[in-house]
Amino acid sequence: MNFRKNKIHLKIRQWLFMLCLLIFTSACQQQDNRLIKKQYFIFGTIIDVLIWHNDDKRVNKALYELETELNGMHTQWHAWKDGKLNTINTALRSGKSIELSIDEIDFIQVTKILSYQSKGYFNPAIGEVINMWGFHTDNYPILEPPPTQVEIQSFLNYLPTMEDLLIKNNQLSSSNKHIWLDYGGVAKGYAIDKAINILKSHGIENAIVNAGGDLRSMGTKGEKSWKVAIRKPNSEDVLTVINVNGDESVFTSGNYERYKEFNGKRYAHIINPKTGYGVEEIVSATVIADNGTLADAAATALIVAGSKNWNEVAQSMHLNQVLLINADGNCLATQKIIERINDIELNCEVLQ
Repeated sequence: MNFRKNKIHLKIRQWLFMLCLLIFTSACQQQDNRLIKKQYFIFGTIIDVLIWHNDDKRVNKALYELETELNGMHTQWHAWKDGKLNTINTALRSGKSIELSIDEIDFIQVTKILSYQSKGYFNPAIGEVINMWGFHTDNYPILEPPPTQVEIQSFLNYLPTMEDLLIKNNQLSSSNKHIWLDYGGVAKGYAIDKAINILKSHGIENAIVNAGGDLRSMGTKGEKSWKVAIRKPNSEDVLTVINVNGDESVFTSGNYERYKEFNGKRYAHIINPKTGYGVEEIVSATVIADNGTLADAAATALIVAGSKNWNEVAQSMHLNQVLLINADGNCLATQKIIERINDIELNCEVLQ
């Protein structure tokens, strides 16, 4: 009789063990497939963070550090509001030197290199003329009159460049008092790189950080690639959708969303440092590169460089995936990016 009871109890325990194992396995599978989403607001845009991971504790710890870093960057590198960059500009324009942290020096050194590689078409030192046009604002469109030719020529006579910045023993200075650093053309890329590096430091291998269509990805979404939609210029319609491969960045710069309008004429917010006026020929540039800082700066530089100089700039910046769209709706592109977006409905001149 006891033997029979023991057999029944054993079967019950076996059944309970299998049930628990089934529940545990099911829960793990559900965790493995979990997509975790978080949103932040920085540099005037929403940043979406999507993470494919199975450890909520690890992810939450990474997201807390990421949020702290992004909030700090928003005040640190804002071009015209109170923050560290404003303090830096005040010192430089007063002819004084200022001590910076190692991270700040590293970032400025990187942007100096990118400006040099871009042949000066990416020039974060021209905040003075950007402010002259009224683009240091969050309120668009701008309806005030544009600066006069005399005012612009006066600025060009003292045209500041990144070469005017001197760095010695973590002290930053400049002999050009017209310098005004404005990192609007690279801040999003830098922030996204920071975010990705934080996620990596927490052992997260599959994620995407997207700031209004500008993004950097790593890994995959389970068995699927991450996807990014590239918009048509001045439209909500999608131009094409591409799969991003592992760790790479896709950035698009456009001269159509922010502008000044006066007496029926529209002035784009992307300024050519060599002329002091907004660009008109190229309306958007998409760049695929290894990191967001490079892709962001390059997209701005290529719009400014225009159809005559974009290839030279792309080669100098070591880029092989570039798509430009001009005001006529035609495109200029590298062969490698066309291979990834062969469904594009544009007349393209392809650089072999």
